[in-house]
Amino acid sequence: MKTFTAVAVPHEDILQGRLTMDVFAADLWEVYKKRSPAEYQDADIFFKKTYLTKGLQNLLEMMKKRLQGKGGDPIIQLQTPFGGGKTHALIALYHKAKEMKANIIVFSGDKYPVGENELTLWEEMEKQLTGKVEKLKGKNPPGGEKLMQLFEEYQPLLILLDEVHQYVVKASGLKAGEVSLATQTIVFLQELTGAIKSLDKTLLVASLPSSDPYKDVKSEELLNSLQSVLGRMKRIYEPVHEDEIYPVVRRRLFSSINEKDAKNIIEEFLNYAEKEKIFSEGIEKADYRDRFLKSYPFQPEVIDILYKRWGSFPDFQRTRGVLRLLSLLIYSLKESKIPFIRLCDFDLRNDGIRRELIQYIGNEFDSVIAQDITSSDSGAKKVDKSLGSSYLPYSFGTKVATTIFMYSFSGGREKGCSMNEIKMSSAEMDVPSSIIVEAVSKLSISAS
Repeated sequence: MKTFTAVAVPHEDILQGRLTMDVFAADLWEVYKKRSPAEYQDADIFFKKTYLTKGLQNLLEMMKKRLQGKGGDPIIQLQTPFGGGKTHALIALYHKAKEMKANIIVFSGDKYPVGENELTLWEEMEKQLTGKVEKLKGKNPPGGEKLMQLFEEYQPLLILLDEVHQYVVKASGLKAGEVSLATQTIVFLQELTGAIKSLDKTLLVASLPSSDPYKDVKSEELLNSLQSVLGRMKRIYEPVHEDEIYPVVRRRLFSSINEKDAKNIIEEFLNYAEKEKIFSEGIEKADYRDRFLKSYPFQPEVIDILYKRWGSFPDFQRTRGVLRLLSLLIYSLKESKIPFIRLCDFDLRNDGIRRELIQYIGNEFDSVIAQDITSSDSGAKKVDKSLGSSYLPYSFGTKVATTIFMYSFSGGREKGCSMNEIKMSSAEMDVPSSIIVEAVSKLSISAS
């Protein structure tokens, strides 16, 4: 049976271990400043590694229609949870607008400075369009008429405002006339939305968090004000539906996949699973085949557990966190002979993988992992040896313990796994699955 890397060829950055977080961190401002990694800066590479979800396709189509003067919403508010992919969507809009030769204004509130000598949002917008600040100069926001006159000359025009809430929170501490710069900025945004509705080839796309990330009364008031101003034509953007996460992951991590070879490997595993009766209750062979074909070279459980359980931790950045972990996993397994990747294949001895996981559950689990799974005298290693010399190369104790560990944590209520789920993620096709039951039993005795 072929190895997974012979069937699904990882991108070069994965094989070379270029796995720093910035490779997976979309940053609109860095793209605009031409300082981002090639994965985001180069439009061809960006779209080659980006699976166009239904949500993203709809967004791009709406932009195209609007910039061509064929109607459509003039203002779109992207609202997603933390790590929900909104910045990635803004970068996609940026590159497509470039292709259309449209003018583009980019603003990232998390990067843009606030200060007495810094340009305001409206001054920055004029500077990006004209190279100077004249018509919109001053701490008081310009009226809608001035904005219309300026923007009309530069249509088709795309205005991308990222992390607006973060900017106004910073601006709330700076005086601008009789009020704060935050208040002036919100007044400006109201004038801006009114002006844009009168222009036929201008589109404003702004991103806001779905809830206040700072948990502060003033911050929440500012978010509510922004939602009120920008929300009159709000579109809640869901970049990745549940059934799209598999192709999103595959497109970003692999340059090519031989679907015929993948199907043969999957079919062999399905026949084994059916013979061993290890499908969990309620899961049909045909349905599991369909999911596996979409997720290969990962077993579906690998992506599901990361995206749904680990992804439910508040600080876990869903798609980006999953991609980062899976890239580390692929790199650690690139010389292995396995035909596909299971939960049991997470090598918790690997410092990068382990650190990536325990940052969500607490550093105290570092010693727990060592004691239970990875150290030479751990419970799992003792079980590996106790199963007999013929099974020692398989490390079933370690595989089972790793699978249970991956199932055991969640930011929500769902935790734990059934015996069949452990078998699905730990079994070897040339060994009866009953050995998994024995390994679980010995691990239980070892832990008691």
